[in-house]
Amino acid sequence: MSITFIAKEEFFTFHDPMQDGKLIDRKTEIRMDPLTGETSRIIFDPGAPFTSTDYSEQAKQTEGTKCPFCPENVHTFTPKFPNDLIEDGRIIQGEAVVFPNLFPYSKHNAVVRMCDQHYVKLDEFTAPMIANSFSAAHNYLTKVITQDPETAYASINWNYLPPSGGSILHPHIHVLASEIPTNYQLIALASSEQFHTETESNYYDSLIETERKTDERFIASVGSIDWVHAFAPKSHTDFIGVLDVSSLDELNDNNWQDLAESLTHFFRYFESIGIASFNLGLFIPVSKNSSERVHVRIVPRLTMGALQTSDMNVFNFLHGEPLCLKVPEEITKEVAVYFSK
Repeated sequence: MSITFIAKEEFFTFHDPMQDGKLIDRKTEIRMDPLTGETSRIIFDPGAPFTSTDYSEQAKQTEGTKCPFCPENVHTFTPKFPNDLIEDGRIIQGEAVVFPNLFPYSKHNAVVRMCDQHYVKLDEFTAPMIANSFSAAHNYLTKVITQDPETAYASINWNYLPPSGGSILHPHIHVLASEIPTNYQLIALASSEQFHTETESNYYDSLIETERKTDERFIASVGSIDWVHAFAPKSHTDFIGVLDVSSLDELNDNNWQDLAESLTHFFRYFESIGIASFNLGLFIPVSKNSSERVHVRIVPRLTMGALQTSDMNVFNFLHGEPLCLKVPEEITKEVAVYFSK
């Protein structure tokens, strides 16, 4: 079995009042994820530009003494880990501070306060700041695995700004680990193992090789990371980075530097199209597995129109069906320019 890209077009016929009542056919494209078989829909893009929100005023209202992550509070307002896990209760690595999440999502759940600055706009993130934060998260996960060998699944997650679900403006990332996978981790692992059994190949290696050959959604390579746009996106854009390592203990500072450099390119692109918020998930196999690779996905988050309508609706949450306004192959060409600058 090789990687196949399956899409089906559907057309809806109606009289369009915006075109003097002309009878038109409007297309929806349903695409199947080449790994899991899950579908997503490329829908009609009315061409309205995305508009980003500046949170400078909200930052003034929430910074300093009002923010638990600001420098004057982070060492007193945040909880501590037990000393048998982390001596002195927190990991301090440059400006990054790692501490427990007060209301955890998982058996192990750290928060990494990334820097001292309260509100960091996309163009203000630096590669050293990002790399240091992910390195600190890696440090925490290594300690967790040493103490709790039953842990089988790990991830590093970033909700940036309120549209993403981020409840605090101060930049921070979540680090999760457990013996119980999320739905995404479970489905991705089962599907990649099936692919390996049937083809004796690693899915992620095959994906990159295939995307390089077709040259439709391959974006760029940045050191140890190959970047593609998802064929069946989970949002209006969906960037997938495949690292050249397969497990937690293979990760090193070079990987974090490559990821950080990559993100600065994506951030410049997001700014150019009016996107200010995003979700990021980095999925890390704890044990080396010939079926898997460490990989990352980045999707934008936004609100639309005067009502600030959410970009997610019943299709995303109850049908489990992502919607995408943008054509992946067109987005690939646009974002690739930012990797050549």
